[in-house]
Amino acid sequence: MIINILPDELEPEFKESWKMGFITQPSIDYADNAIWALFEGKNVIIFRFKEYGWIHDNRYNSYSISAGSAGITIRIEKTS
Repeated sequence: MIINILPDELEPEFKESWKMGFITQPSIDYADNAIWALFEGKNVIIFRFKEYGWIHDNRYNSYSISAGSAGITIRIEKTS
């Protein structure tokens, strides 16, 4: 499964900072059902899956994440 998240779909306060490259190291946090990233030396939530009605459960899958100016791409793979 491939998920593409565009910069305009990020939390409003982070859209422009993402486009300017100020946000790095995105990763999924399953407990929060969100994507966290590093911004100004702090970990912040930049995207919430629940706003799209999707709950990501990591018991049966793993993921790889790629990020750039066009947004975030997540590849989810079954592990069992």
